[in-house]
Order: sequence, then structure tokens, then C-alpha cells
Amino acid sequence: MSGTEINGNPTAMNTFATGLTAPAMPASLARLGAPPNLTGLVEGVMMSLLDKAATTELSAFLAKYTEDIASYSVKGNAAAAAYSTADLDSGLELVTAGAKLGQEVISFAKQQLGSGTSGSTKTGTTTNPAAGSATQTSV
Repeated sequence: MSGTEINGNPTAMNTFATGLTAPAMPASLARLGAPPNLTGLVEGVMMSLLDKAATTELSAFLAKYTEDIASYSVKGNAAAAAYSTADLDSGLELVTAGAKLGQEVISFAKQQLGSGTSGSTKTGTTTNPAAGSATQTSV
């Protein structure tokens, strides 16, 4: 696709961008601020530390994902607006070119009509050899 070609459906882009929503943050992320449980068996402490690490990673992933979805939505709406603007600009350019061509055609027609009526008519006499010595007047 070249830089001067528009190949897209702005309405579909806008609808798609509007439909993009980030998922709600799960309630389990609320325990991110709580300290790990360091009491009990070693397995329980390790599970608590592992849960804290996994919750931290999930929180970072969801934050990045939410940011990307919001960014993608903005980019989709911006692309739809750019396509619509370019489409309107192209339409205006086409109408302007058509009006210019129309003016040129009218000007050309006026010149042709003006030169056709302002010229003198030519009259003369010719002899038709097939008719013998008769002369013929042309206008």
C-alpha cells in the first residue's frame, strides 16, 4: 500500500477500536500488598512466596496489557479519523478538479463558438465540367 492509497474501512476501524476494552483486574491482585505468610511448614512458606511472585508478575502483565489495549484503541480511532479525513480531502480534490475542467471546457466552447460566428462566409463560383458550361454558386 503506497502512501497515497487508502485501503480500509473507517467505520469498521472505529467500531473495532470502540469495542476494545481491558479486562477487569481480578480480586486476587488485592493480596499483592499483603506480606507473604512466613509461618507454618516450609512448603507453606515457599507456596506463599511463590504466590507473591506470581501475583506480582500477573499484575505487571495485566498493567502492560491494559496499557496496550488502550493504546491500540486510540491508534484504531486515530487511523479511522485519518482515513476519513483523507477520503474527504480526496473527494474535495476531485470536485475541485472537475470544476476546473468544467471551466476549461466552457472557455474552450466559447472560443470555438466565438471564432465560428465571427469569421466571414466565403462565396465563389465554380464550373462543373460534368454539366457542360453551367456555373454553380456556393455559399
